[in-house]
Amino acid sequence: MKKRRSFRGKKLGEEIKRIISELLARELKDPAFDGMISISHVRSTDDGSFATVYFTCLGADEKTVEAAFENAKGFIRNEIGRKLGIRRSPDLRFKADDAALHGQRIDRMLDELDLPSADERAGREVSFSEIPAIINAYGRYLVFPHIHMDGDTLGAAAAFADAMRELGREAWVVPGEEIPRTLEMLNSPFVTDAEKAAQIIETWEEPYLAIAMDFSDSERLEGREALFEDAMETLSIDHHAVSRPSCDFNYIDPAAAAVSELIYRLLRLADLPVTERIATALYIGVVTDTGRFQYTNTTPETHRITAELLEAGADFQAAYRNIYQCVKAEKLYVQSAMLNTLDIFADGKVALAYVSSDTLAKLGAGDDETDGMSEVLRSIIGVEVAVFLQEKPDGRIKASMRSKDWFDVATLAAEFGGGGHKRAAGFTSGLSIDEVCATLKEKLAGELKKTTIPTIQ
Repeated sequence: MKKRRSFRGKKLGEEIKRIISELLARELKDPAFDGMISISHVRSTDDGSFATVYFTCLGADEKTVEAAFENAKGFIRNEIGRKLGIRRSPDLRFKADDAALHGQRIDRMLDELDLPSADERAGREVSFSEIPAIINAYGRYLVFPHIHMDGDTLGAAAAFADAMRELGREAWVVPGEEIPRTLEMLNSPFVTDAEKAAQIIETWEEPYLAIAMDFSDSERLEGREALFEDAMETLSIDHHAVSRPSCDFNYIDPAAAAVSELIYRLLRLADLPVTERIATALYIGVVTDTGRFQYTNTTPETHRITAELLEAGADFQAAYRNIYQCVKAEKLYVQSAMLNTLDIFADGKVALAYVSSDTLAKLGAGDDETDGMSEVLRSIIGVEVAVFLQEKPDGRIKASMRSKDWFDVATLAAEFGGGGHKRAAGFTSGLSIDEVCATLKEKLAGELKKTTIPTIQ
């Protein structure tokens, strides 16, 4: 997720700002411009086809000033073309710069980055209060859940997209894979095919913001990289402590039990309505990422937010029925096959098991039927660390790790290029099942041997 906004786009924006400022001072005679009108900044695409002109005004109505700019658009474009010596001047959009009034200008954020070059710098961490300004600078959004979706990444993405549509903006969730059967009740604006998503954005006349929901590592895009990188700017909203921020704007709050908590807080901060549909999506995100409120990431704030979601109309009965009471028989067969490979070691502190792609194919089972296997292993008495390995059809191994009380599986997952939470993490490996099993067994046996188990005082 490297930064795509080159100096060409920035310089063009500066030139357009200079020209329009001069026109305001000498040429534009509409009475609407009699107040204190100034051009705060101009964001231009690198190819010069489109530019958004942000203005501030004192002593004048924003809508009136915006209409005056629209009436003068033809003249302004002609002057830009003439003074810059270009045949086709950018299509212009005029917008009141609310962000500037609050000291949250996006260009200022970008200019403050102390990084090597415009094409290579990765972005910066932002505060939670800055996120609304970043979002409000756009009217088009693509929202990306991470690959191998869970309820939190998809619930948060669906809720955000629905909220933007409530405002009359265009937003699509781009999962990059079929929606898991247990989450099909999240009937939101999904476009699972990347090519179809590309066709949609080709019809957009404005730049769009790409949002990575519940992740920040480009490897978790898998096949959607071009859609993400073609955005004007990128934003990551995450809660994983072990994270590699690489978007233009990055917000990570490890204290949040789920990203759905953060999206709920964001909607409240922006004073946006939380409909029953949005509340249900966020409830699914919270309840799945807290293990039905069993995991240690559950906080008093989690329960307060959940209560407010229920008050907003979240359909918790449908959520539980679809996620936890809709198990296919194939899942039980997968669990039986997994238990046939069970290996308990490190004095009973580690349980490791796997299923091969051949076994899953014979059973007619998919990813939905492998979900939750690591929790089954963790429930064994005396087990602190549970590891479930699933061989994918392409031969890669997906590892799902859980710990019960004290072992940090996120740090272990990071050593294999993965990440997650202290009690729930994972990674994907190109090694064989036997190789991953052997490596993990050696690693975990050594780690638990040298680790002193915390005692309860």
